[in-house]
Amino acid sequence: MNASLETLFPDLNHTEDSIVTALNHQDIVVALSAALKTQNVAVLHMLYPRTDARTHSSLDALVAKLHGSGLHKVAGLVANEAHYLIFKEPVKAWKAFQEIRNDSLAIGVHLYYHGLVGEAAELALDADAHRKA
Repeated sequence: MNASLETLFPDLNHTEDSIVTALNHQDIVVALSAALKTQNVAVLHMLYPRTDARTHSSLDALVAKLHGSGLHKVAGLVANEAHYLIFKEPVKAWKAFQEIRNDSLAIGVHLYYHGLVGEAAELALDADAHRKA
């Protein structure tokens, strides 16, 4: 993959005299998902709050639910509190996203897909995950 600042971050000010610029986390993850669009790579950004025993209980319940859904690798990564989950298969990404979002009140997740975030990413991933072969 040949990448440049201009292709990864087209909205930045790319002048010859600007030797530094600022990016935020979302800029980087959106650029990653956009760069991997042709491979249908989905990125889940996991949010594990550091609060109390309820968080650990919710984490344990989510891990059990993921195992029960056959997402054993995802369950192991969540149990180890991985911050980013990278999926190469839209169907598994959609399934994991739904399990995480719907079965845990304490653990949050953000989806990035095809350079999109939020509802637009969800709609695009849903379409690809449920596309007839």
